[in-house]
Amino acid sequence: MKKIILTVFVIAIAVALFKCYSVYSGYQAFKTTKIEVPSGTTVVIEKGNTWNSAAKKLAEAKVITDAKQFMWMIKEKDFGKSLKTGEFEFSGEMTPVEAAQKIMSGKVKLYSFTVPEGYNKYDTAAVFKNLDWMQGSDKFLEVCHDKNFLESIGAKNKTSCEGLLFPSTYSFPRGSDIIAVMKKMAEQMKNTLAKYKADIEKSEMDAYDLLKLASIVEKETGAKDEQPKIASVFLNRKRIGMKMQTDPSVIYGLLPKFNGNITKKDLMTDHPWNTYTRYGFPATPLCFPGEGAIKSVLHPDDTKYLYFVATGKGYHYFSKTLKEHNAAVEHYQVQGRRDKFVY
Repeated sequence: MKKIILTVFVIAIAVALFKCYSVYSGYQAFKTTKIEVPSGTTVVIEKGNTWNSAAKKLAEAKVITDAKQFMWMIKEKDFGKSLKTGEFEFSGEMTPVEAAQKIMSGKVKLYSFTVPEGYNKYDTAAVFKNLDWMQGSDKFLEVCHDKNFLESIGAKNKTSCEGLLFPSTYSFPRGSDIIAVMKKMAEQMKNTLAKYKADIEKSEMDAYDLLKLASIVEKETGAKDEQPKIASVFLNRKRIGMKMQTDPSVIYGLLPKFNGNITKKDLMTDHPWNTYTRYGFPATPLCFPGEGAIKSVLHPDDTKYLYFVATGKGYHYFSKTLKEHNAAVEHYQVQGRRDKFVY
């Protein structure tokens, strides 16, 4: 009888040891086995979540195979206090340890958007409206005109953010607030202007007038290498007391209802941006100018040009006199010719 009891006891111990070994070896394999995670797999760790809830989310997303073993690993490696919040993206082969390290790194998934050079506030509002990952993305125009926001970016006496945000590509995590995003864009514009502080001080313009003229240059030509020459025309006009007479300023005053066709009546209808009826620069910048346009105003070509007309090939023909300009207009605009004009 004693032998039977002893045998049963030994067998029970052996079974228990085997089970422990199986669990242990399974756990060791769990920690080191790589799992192929589909590209674009995301897991959101929210404020207040614990590693336990994070483990369940990782298992549901098939980033790990077992939430319980994952928690054993967290405790074994003393990762308990290293949980970060945010949206994390997983892809490719990774072990549970690597998945945990991804979260502990705090490197959340970033979403990018681009505001091209020359976009105005209405164009930019349309870009923001589609950014469903951003809080308040449909409030761009509201924030752009908000006095508190303008004061926070150092534009206390301005009426809108037009021209004050730097056009570029930006990346932010899900849940970012629109005000924080727009402040970052304003900071980038300030940093850009700071690079040219000495040049601005030497010029006859303050930073805001610089942005106004840079925005005109940005809207007048899509050819970056032509910007310094375009800038020279408006600076020459300014120097002799001539009106700026730039169509984009008239169009801006008609926004957001402009139908795409500018008329003679539009040119003669006075408003704060109409540089055909008023001297000097428009009331505000016409868009968000890029660094190239800003630099072109500070370092324009040395010319005596006062006029220019589009050639239909992406560039312009420049003239020193109104007579030459009118002849060029006849050639390129009235007759629609694309061969080189010779005066």
